[in-house]
Amino acid sequence: MITKADKKDLKIEYLFPKKKLRSARLAREVTTKQMADAIGVSREQYEKKEAGKFPFNDYEMIVISKKLEEKVMDLFF
Repeated sequence: MITKADKKDLKIEYLFPKKKLRSARLAREVTTKQMADAIGVSREQYEKKEAGKFPFNDYEMIVISKKLEEKVMDLFF
């Protein structure tokens, strides 16, 4: 069972700004609004996810990787 201390440590370790994702998105001139629409969230929610404040769901990572024509591992890990 994960305790609160463990959960906080995991957040620090895995919720970090997605710099590779942002770079790939900007290189293809895709806006945060377009990305948000693709995964079905608001622009603000997408920006928080890209900034590392909230996690991306598995299916969101797949949709984004297809839209940007990049591998999931390259964008998110």
